[in-house]
Amino acid sequence: MKRFLLIISFLALILSCSDKSSGPEPQDLLQRLQALPDVEAVEITPPYGYNRAFELTITQPLDHENPGGQTFEQKFYISHLDESEPMVMHISGYAIGNNYVFEMGRLLDANQIYVGHRFFSGADPIVHDWQYLTIQQAAADHHRIAELLRPIYDGIWVNTGVSKGGMTALFQRRFYPDDVDATVAYVAPLPLSTDDPRFDNFLENEVGDEACRQKLKSFQRMALESKVALFPYLESYAQESGYTFNMDLNLILEYMVLEYPFAFWQYGDGDCSVVPDLGAPVSSIWNHLNYIVSMNYFSEELISYFEPHYYQAYTQFGYYRLITDHLEDLLTEAESYSYRILAPQDAQLVFDASVMPDIVSWLQNNGDHIIYIFGGQDPWTAGAIDLNGTAEALKIVEPGANHGVNIAQLVQRDLVYTTLEDWLEIEITPQAPVLIQPDPSIKELPPFYRK
Repeated sequence: MKRFLLIISFLALILSCSDKSSGPEPQDLLQRLQALPDVEAVEITPPYGYNRAFELTITQPLDHENPGGQTFEQKFYISHLDESEPMVMHISGYAIGNNYVFEMGRLLDANQIYVGHRFFSGADPIVHDWQYLTIQQAAADHHRIAELLRPIYDGIWVNTGVSKGGMTALFQRRFYPDDVDATVAYVAPLPLSTDDPRFDNFLENEVGDEACRQKLKSFQRMALESKVALFPYLESYAQESGYTFNMDLNLILEYMVLEYPFAFWQYGDGDCSVVPDLGAPVSSIWNHLNYIVSMNYFSEELISYFEPHYYQAYTQFGYYRLITDHLEDLLTEAESYSYRILAPQDAQLVFDASVMPDIVSWLQNNGDHIIYIFGGQDPWTAGAIDLNGTAEALKIVEPGANHGVNIAQLVQRDLVYTTLEDWLEIEITPQAPVLIQPDPSIKELPPFYRK
């Protein structure tokens, strides 16, 4: 009996030790996300090709230098494959809508974070204290998300974005260079002033050919000379569009005409044969103008949506000038023409000319492992970075491409693949062209703002 009891005791001890060595059951990924400080997470239906997906909300400080002060909630998504796979942080410069996987996530067969920008829907403080809408504060938002998720996704990290989102990804690198291992910035300009003359030169002398540039100018004059005949078209559109228009319709028409050349090249294919010739019917003038520069852009809904963008443009990151020189005799509705008119009217717009030169200098000299992709006929390419050979970076300008260019369309796409493979020490095997689509949260925007 004693021997039997001894054996039982010995077996119990072994089982006890075995239980202790196995430890507690590992937490599910959702539980780990929910355990992050200031984060709420729910599981949602994953995009095609992904195992799981989550919608998360993080409580961010309005002022990261005063973390105990006011806060706001910022929504973002995670599309999940495996914690050991790369993580792509896709940053929108605006709002985000439904979860969506972009080119870099598919290309690297990676997990993806999809996150928007402070002061836009989904990351909008209750009260807009505009002094906290800065490049530095937004970079701190994205840094905090990366910092919280790094212990879970501890592999390779890449951040990316398109247009203003690409700019925002670069800003994150400037202020938090160790957040990611590489950056791919699509069509991300770096303006140096609120009327950067590089954009004038591009539109006046570089893009297209002289005959096409002159045809665009002739169309602008024809539209302004037809202002009285065009007015009923604007009235009808304002009544039927479903949008609210409080700006004077004649002023809207003049802004549409002034925006026209930039918009034509930004998302067009450069085919000037589609531009109505002199003497074209008024209906053709209106249809073409409204297709290239949608009147919706000047609705109260879209003015409100883009207010934060214009605040940033006229306080920190600059913009382009509306070229009026060849139209001065036909412009009658304002003393001067600038997109300052679309910036928040309750904000003080003081441009800090020191911010962008600092960022450009840092990128040129310290911005390693960054790929810059531009379209050759996209006016925003006039604001592209000039690499000086110091940083380990790659810049590609695709001839003939516009603001919608992506890696799959590049003649040099293999160079992008091999560069990323070298930097990240991974193998890229693209199965098929992976196309970027417009951010699904932004619908029915003018062609030149589908970013």
